[in-house]
Amino acid sequence: MTFTWLDYTTEYAPLVDSWMDETAVKMTGIEDGIDSEWQATLKESVNFPGCKDFFKIVCGNGVPFAAVKYGYYQNNVTVSVIIVDPTQRGKGRGSAVLRELAENINRLVGEKTDKIEAVIFPSNTASQRAFEKAGFVFEYAHEDGDALYYSIKTGD
Repeated sequence: MTFTWLDYTTEYAPLVDSWMDETAVKMTGIEDGIDSEWQATLKESVNFPGCKDFFKIVCGNGVPFAAVKYGYYQNNVTVSVIIVDPTQRGKGRGSAVLRELAENINRLVGEKTDKIEAVIFPSNTASQRAFEKAGFVFEYAHEDGDALYYSIKTGD
C-alpha cells in the first residue's frame, strides 16, 4: 500500500492528541500535546543552519493513522517521533510507514540523504521491533542509557 504524506497543521492536533494514550506518552515523552512538541522543534532548529524539520500525517485510504516527525541535517535524517493510532497498532502499520519513509526519503525531504537514524527509548520495544521490521539496524546505545539509535542507509 502506498500512503499519502500530508504536512502537519494545527488542525491535526486534536486528532494526533487523541492517539496520545498512556502508552504513546510514555514511549514518546510528549506530555504537553503534539502541537507544543512541534513548536518547540521549530524553535530549536533555528540554532542549526541548514536543518529542515518535517512533521507528516500519514493516511491510508484517505484516513489519517500515523504521525511522523523527522529532521534533515547534513545529508542525514533523524526520526524522533512516530505515533500510530491505537486502533492501528500491532498490525504492521508503523513498520510499513517506516519502510515507505526509507524508500522515499529523498523525495520527502527534497535533498539527497545518506542515512536515516532513529532515536528510541530503551523501554519502547514496540518501536524497536517496528524499525527492525522496516530494515533499520541497531547501531548503539547513548552513553547515559536513555536512548537507542537505529539506522538504515539510503540512496545508492
